[in-house]
Amino acid sequence: MTMQELMDRAELKDLVDTFSNLADVKDAAAQGELFLPDGWLEFQMGFDGEINKIEGREALVQAFAGTINPCKAVYHINGQHNVTVSGDEPEGIAYCTATLVNEVDGKDVITSNYVRYSDVYAKVDGKWYIKCRRTTFLISDRHALNG
Repeated sequence: MTMQELMDRAELKDLVDTFSNLADVKDAAAQGELFLPDGWLEFQMGFDGEINKIEGREALVQAFAGTINPCKAVYHINGQHNVTVSGDEPEGIAYCTATLVNEVDGKDVITSNYVRYSDVYAKVDGKWYIKCRRTTFLISDRHALNG
């Protein structure tokens, strides 16, 4: 493995982690900046669920904000991140637990999503971006907090 490949892998892991950290502080605009301007996100419930697509940075920011802004708390923890660095568009698989706390009928409700991201990355002017991301919700659990 070359030094450049090691550096690329580290930068891509940082990109994935930064996306999650920005969700936790509810900075949807900064999350959107991690995608190419014409980037897109697909999401589905389980591997056989319907695939929905959001295209373009502005639409992505609106979608991210619509998810995280109403939350009382947001918490992400990332796990393994495997990257295949070859050519101009490396591919990566990352796992994440995304936890959201919302108020529902006066009670705090926690939703834990166990997610698999399938990414394609692109480097533009020396900086890595997410070109496209498929978010697959493998497991989703919702219940009253502390209840």
